[in-house]
Amino acid sequence: MSGIEYLTWFATHLGALGLMLLAAGGLGGVFLRKHGFHSALERLVFTIALGLGLWALLIFALGLLGLLYRWVILGMTAAAALGTVLYLIRSFRGQWSQGMRRKEGGRRSHKWLMTPLILVGVSYWGLLLWVTQYPPINWDSTMYHLVLARQYLLEHRIVIHTGITFPALPALNHTLFSWAIALKDDVLAQMVEHTFLMLTALGLYAWGKRQNRAAFGLAVAAFWLAHPLILWLGESAYVDVSLAAFVFLGVYALRIFLDERKAVWWYVGIAFLGFAAGVKMPGLAFLALGTALGFWVFLRERDDRKTIVKGWLLAMVAVTPWYAFIAYHTGNPIWPLFNQYSRGIWGDPSVSAGYGWIMDTGLPKTFLNFVRAPVEVVFQPQLFLADSGRTLFPVIIAWPLAWIIAWRVRYVRWWTLWAFAYMCYWFVSSQQLRFWAAALPIAGLALYESIRWIVETIWKRAAFHHAVWIALTLAAAIYGCSAMIAELQLKGWFPTNPEARDEYLSNNFGGYNAVKYVNERAGESDAVYVINASWLNYYFEPRVIDYLGLLQQSNQPTFRWPDDAQWLQRIEAQNVRWIILNHANPSPNLKIPKQNPVLAPFWPGYLLVYADSQVWVFCQKTAGP
Repeated sequence: MSGIEYLTWFATHLGALGLMLLAAGGLGGVFLRKHGFHSALERLVFTIALGLGLWALLIFALGLLGLLYRWVILGMTAAAALGTVLYLIRSFRGQWSQGMRRKEGGRRSHKWLMTPLILVGVSYWGLLLWVTQYPPINWDSTMYHLVLARQYLLEHRIVIHTGITFPALPALNHTLFSWAIALKDDVLAQMVEHTFLMLTALGLYAWGKRQNRAAFGLAVAAFWLAHPLILWLGESAYVDVSLAAFVFLGVYALRIFLDERKAVWWYVGIAFLGFAAGVKMPGLAFLALGTALGFWVFLRERDDRKTIVKGWLLAMVAVTPWYAFIAYHTGNPIWPLFNQYSRGIWGDPSVSAGYGWIMDTGLPKTFLNFVRAPVEVVFQPQLFLADSGRTLFPVIIAWPLAWIIAWRVRYVRWWTLWAFAYMCYWFVSSQQLRFWAAALPIAGLALYESIRWIVETIWKRAAFHHAVWIALTLAAAIYGCSAMIAELQLKGWFPTNPEARDEYLSNNFGGYNAVKYVNERAGESDAVYVINASWLNYYFEPRVIDYLGLLQQSNQPTFRWPDDAQWLQRIEAQNVRWIILNHANPSPNLKIPKQNPVLAPFWPGYLLVYADSQVWVFCQKTAGP
């Protein structure tokens, strides 16, 4: 492929992302246009993040009305982006720059040091953007996140997909993925998550600038971008980085509200925590903490009571649609948690059995293990189901230092209490390493604020402080960059056309050739039953029923006849004509007989029509070749 193809690919995807960001910035600007920020960067971060949350609500509303058509979404995006551009042009020489630029006092003698660091940062950003350009192959994104997002567009409405693992989920991030797919493709959906990765980094830098410590802010941003796990999530169509972004920016806004008592910061902060809960259920923990903070202010400050109540109403607007939708279909707004209180099939006891393993990961729940956890997640990530073996930047093992410093230093205490409270929730629930990502920006800021206090106490000279932050920045950049380079060496050049994409997936995505075989032969009404190959779900064109689906737990195959007669009857009632089986790496609960499925079929009505070293494809005799 020529350089022109790569430039064209980049230009079209960056252009589509630019449209989304302009549309988001315009909508966020409607509510924050008159609000004063410390810097233009801070305004940019909060305006775009608010706009993305509002666009998710808007797309959700379109989905409820059955209007999720590509042309509708494209038209709305283009109109919003054009309006933003016209506003910027009209305001550029006027009030747009007022209130955004404040002179930074004091620490200018070392400003020249920031220029090469910022250049390094921009180059690093280009590397992080590059790795988003490959077709999605990471497990949860192709198992259900992208499946849901695409299904919304196919049916032009928000739906429950009963065939996948988690058929009912808070859908804020999924609606943004649908937006991206409507405008371009699944690579743009990955770039949406990359946007949240960078909004978090820029937000951390903006916090440093707000403290008149730009080098400190750059170091904390580099810390966030140093974790191999976070970088992997930021290039994937997962939702965890989006959760972390909304949580961090919400806590950021609440901190300023407590300091300045400006109502808009309370509104933004609690709304962002509502958005976080709309992304993923662990966000409810942060929303609960923010609500408790509001009660504390409500009881102490009579003048702020109306502000607090209005903020709670905004949080309800931000969070209620997602959980009301789940409750409407399941009878339980937080399904699959406490599924015994759900109605119908959603309350089946097998759902708890299928979901229970998630709660049993990690270390035994003792106080000593709680203290050890920051060390163990770095050196034994496999205990915490680390995705693709990715771990964290080793500096995180010093995070308990903030627990000690927080007793004495107020500005450390704020960030520490939030991260510590979430860590307690994480430790007693599901200790998956990815679930800890929600608090990593806050924990990193608490740790670096602790280091800042120690450094500034030991030595008063600004040059020494800058040297510390530059060293930490470079160490983080080198650590993260090495992980990215190693990944790129394995992947090679990303594909820029359908043929190259098909070849890339055939070579790098186990079982993809079986998917191609089915897609080329399946009828329009056919469904595919997937056994032990959930990572393939997104690439099937026929409707998918995954045996790992929580609603499928009570009806699973035994690979013996006639024991499977009832199972086959149930799935055939759903038009299942194809069965895909990953025979190379069977899960422990699958008891696949050691027999030749051609000479001794598992199910007499199904023929083995495709086989490779990993996957078998069975077709109903009356359905195809």
